[in-house]
Amino acid sequence: MTWKKFGQLSGTIIVGLAVLVGLNVLANKADLQYDTTKNKRYSLSKQTVKVLKHLERPVKVLCFYRPGEAERKNLEDLLKLYAKESANFSFEFVDPDRSPFRAKEFKVRQTGEVILLSENRQEKILFPDEEKLTNGLIRVSNPEKAKFYFVQGHGEVPFSGFGEKSITQLKDVLKNQGVELEKLLLAREKKVPEDASALVIIGPQKDFLKHELALLTDYLNTGGRLFLALNAETETNLDLWIKDNLHLKRLSGLILDPMSKLIVGDYLSPLVQDYPYHKITEDFNLMTIFPTCTAFEEEAEAQAKYQIIPLGRSTGSAWLETDLVSLKKGQARFDPGKDIQGPLWLAVVYENEFQEKDSNATLKSRVVVFGDNDFLTNQFIGLSGNMDLARNSLNWLREKEDTLAISKPKLANSLLFLNVWQQRLITWVPLVVLPLLCVLMAVYVGMKRRKC
Repeated sequence: MTWKKFGQLSGTIIVGLAVLVGLNVLANKADLQYDTTKNKRYSLSKQTVKVLKHLERPVKVLCFYRPGEAERKNLEDLLKLYAKESANFSFEFVDPDRSPFRAKEFKVRQTGEVILLSENRQEKILFPDEEKLTNGLIRVSNPEKAKFYFVQGHGEVPFSGFGEKSITQLKDVLKNQGVELEKLLLAREKKVPEDASALVIIGPQKDFLKHELALLTDYLNTGGRLFLALNAETETNLDLWIKDNLHLKRLSGLILDPMSKLIVGDYLSPLVQDYPYHKITEDFNLMTIFPTCTAFEEEAEAQAKYQIIPLGRSTGSAWLETDLVSLKKGQARFDPGKDIQGPLWLAVVYENEFQEKDSNATLKSRVVVFGDNDFLTNQFIGLSGNMDLARNSLNWLREKEDTLAISKPKLANSLLFLNVWQQRLITWVPLVVLPLLCVLMAVYVGMKRRKC
């Protein structure tokens, strides 16, 4: 090799190394990264990002882990993502063996415990993941306490109970956000409790007493918040109360959706993929499923006085079947003279802002009404976006718009199925073809040098 060629080769290597080093330095300085995984497993969910963006008070996270523990690196990577989104978020790893007094101060009994600190409040989490961390962040950074009362006494879904017909999963999500839950027998009360952030009524099957309806009216007229999920198969006098006070008419019948038959195998479980703009469903791109649902329509003159918005609409192929006798016989079909063609309103948001008579204070009443209660039960709430829609609706009622978002999809198992030719290819190419190619090239180069 001549000195000229050696110089050219050396120059090329030096330039190449300089480019690589420069790109590496630039990437580190700019902290560039892009998550290409299907479930965005290395990115934060939109809900977490929203919570961090609205973090008004400093929050410090103490992580009690020993050096070299398996889960420490994963947690550190996750916390770095949190710290990138908010200057008010910081974290520190503490070795409980080297700092026993700090461990004792926070009553840490084992490694893997994480303490979230904000002002004079603290939350303890064991073996945290993103969901636990974000819920802990909401609790520790929010001094306001919320309380939802679940109305009972009319055949509603039981407040306490287990199994697929209960609502324990929904309750657990609310509790993890720091919301206090309590059941309420309206008939025994003289007024809705002062500390109620909202009343929740899920699946009533019996009429309300006049006294109870009067309490609901008073509560609504003083800026009350209501979450109503009706039993689609049973009509009660609460429907008339909704018509008189929310100017929203419940339609008699059940929604049938040929599209849902193709996707979930049941005509009576209408799908919703159409969400008119509202804070609750902003950026909401998940399908929701309502097993056995009825529909609503607003009064013509109500829109000018109140804000009434459909939260979710059925597909255009769905219709409201009014002949329930034929439906039970399995003979339902669309009757243009009686049935109502979709899109239909399955869920509605009502909002009214007004001045209080005595103090002239501005009050704002908020109500969310669903034509189904089954989608809230353990059996169905895990389907697609059902939990996100329910959680967002309840958080909107308590004016926690910063927590309205879509959960990150659970990590799905990805299986790779190969046919026979693909299996042979993946076996022979790296084990035989490439090594053989290298050998042949080496032989070729050796023969060329001998000739030179």
